[in-house]
Formats: sequence, C-alpha cells, structure tokens
Amino acid sequence: MVKMKSLVLVAGVGRGPFEALAPVLDRHKLEVVQVALPENSVELARSERFDLVIFDAEPREVSLGEVVAKIREGLSASRMTSLLVLAEHRNAEAARKLVGRGVNRVMLVDDSPELIDQQVAELLHIAPRADIRLSTHLRTSVADGTEEVLADVVNISLSGLLVRTDTLFEIGEKVVVSLYPGDRDDPVVAKAEVSRRALAERGGVDGFGIRFLSFAADGELRLGAVVEGAFAGFRDE
Repeated sequence: MVKMKSLVLVAGVGRGPFEALAPVLDRHKLEVVQVALPENSVELARSERFDLVIFDAEPREVSLGEVVAKIREGLSASRMTSLLVLAEHRNAEAARKLVGRGVNRVMLVDDSPELIDQQVAELLHIAPRADIRLSTHLRTSVADGTEEVLADVVNISLSGLLVRTDTLFEIGEKVVVSLYPGDRDDPVVAKAEVSRRALAERGGVDGFGIRFLSFAADGELRLGAVVEGAFAGFRDE
C-alpha cells in the first residue's frame, strides 16, 4: 500500500491552542511546518503548495484579510489550499466574515478536540500527497561547475517534493532534479528551487522542500502519471 501524507502550515498559533491541535495533526500522520506569525506564512505558502494552512486570527503587522488575499492571489502555489482560522471569541465574528472570501472554516480555540479533528479531516480530504520512494539526483551550481547530490524522496506532488538529505541547501537555491520513476530508463528532469528547510521535530524528516519551476520534455506528464498511479493504488487498498 502507498501511504499518503499531507503538508500543513500552522501560523501564529499559540502554545496552548497548538497543544490542543497537536494530537489531531499527529493522528492524521501529517507533516507540519510552524511559523511564528500568520504574516510569516505568506511567502512560504506562496512558494510551496500546502494542503492546509491553519492561522491564528490576529496577525500583528497586517490584517487577516490581507494575509489571506496574498496567499490566494495570482501564481501562489497555495492559492487553492484550504484555510482554517483558529479564533478567540472576541475576534471570531471578524474572522467569520472572511468565510467564502478566501477562508474555508473558522473555529474557536476552545472547540472540542473531536470537532477540531472532524474539521481538519474534512479540509485535508482535498489534496493528499503520495509517499513514493524514488531514486533522486539533485544538481547544484558551484564555483567549478556542478555538484551532484543524492537524496531520498519522502513525498511528492505535481508542485514539488520533500527530500531527506544531509546536504545543506540555501533557501531559494536553484537545483536540477532528476527523478527515476521506473517507467523508462531516462529520468524525469525538472528545474526547481529550494523552498524551505524541514526539521525532524516539525514532521519527522531532516531535509528540504523543493518547488518545481519547469520540466524538460514530457517530464510533467510522466510525473503526473506516477503520482496519479500512487493515489489510485492507495484508493484500491
């Protein structure tokens, strides 16, 4: 059976609410990325496709509406992502005004764990990622030419992949990804960008998130067939 993981961004949620949320996220076997403030999530969510973003209702520097609009606009990788807002009673009404205007659901920080579990499960049903083991080579530019790095693919979608590697990359660094899905001898080759650092304490993996920028030849079609096949295999189980 092929496992499926979803990538969740938790932004600005305080220690108490997160401790209530954590068992739900753990139960669904999610990969979780945390940032300190809702506004800190904008560039990250725009550069990499998340399956769910969970916000605190009170950004400090801009309005919640502005944060949501930035994630939804233009070429944002997470423009179709589910957005869940956790609100205190005092700001719940303002947050609810954004439902249907970029926000999918609003919940109170003291809602029951059972209700939180239900809402997270429903929102995550939209966009799973496949846990596929592929041979992967990453080529990066160095002073005297290129450097080739081997990495393990942890999960993958059509927008990018998470790799496990001991090599340190810079956020924003451009790489060439070669994937060997086994359908042919030649690899799927894509230009890509390192979008984030993954840490074991935030999802069980030390590595990097990588966002695809473009594919060579029919690479995107081939990768799409591999990912769709993995999803179908999971559903058949």
